[in-house]
Amino acid sequence: MARLPRLVLPDQPLHIMHRGNNRQNIFENEEDMTRILNDIGEALHKADCQLHAYVIMTNHLHLLLTPKNKQELAVFMQSMANRYVRYFNANRQRTGTIWEGRFKSCLIDSDNYLFTLYKYIEMNPVKAEMVKDIKEYRWSSYHHNGLGEVDPLITEHPLYLNLAGTREERVTRYKSMMDKIALGKENQKITDATIRGEALGNENFQHWVCKKMDRPAVLKSHGGDRKSAKYQNQVG
Repeated sequence: MARLPRLVLPDQPLHIMHRGNNRQNIFENEEDMTRILNDIGEALHKADCQLHAYVIMTNHLHLLLTPKNKQELAVFMQSMANRYVRYFNANRQRTGTIWEGRFKSCLIDSDNYLFTLYKYIEMNPVKAEMVKDIKEYRWSSYHHNGLGEVDPLITEHPLYLNLAGTREERVTRYKSMMDKIALGKENQKITDATIRGEALGNENFQHWVCKKMDRPAVLKSHGGDRKSAKYQNQVG
């Protein structure tokens, strides 16, 4: 069965996850963390994409990104990933890939899931027990979105801007909203949708995506065998 096309629609946010090959650590120190942020910045300059939230972990990264279209998304991801591979290999005197195949993504129903994705992404270091408080972790967008420290990588989503009229008020509203959002079962739902390349949203959103893309917005279950060739070929 042929691989289904990735779900990408103009100006619709995506959750993106890209990790190291065999889940190896590819961001091992502050120099690596700083470098990947620089590479993200360079890629944003090359591509018509807007970054709203991110976190850099030791063996993977998460991005909440709105691309102008599928072509601009490809330009962004290729630029970011290739620049970092060149740096990583030159720094370690090695060759070959460091990324685990194609990046994973899911299309986001911004009206219902945008801020849930903000929290899912920015809470990663807390979930991984790397820090107790989200503000202790340097390598995420929370310092911009929740603390008011300007991050040049971030373009604030219209729904974030609509939180309040001033930056100080938006930060306060954002922190309050993050405290109230309970991820719970949403954690696994987001993870599954990202790995499977689905549209994350309500039924109306999924029907809209299906009509726009002429492909299923949600994949049929393949039972417990998620390593089967049939399943892997459908993952976006």
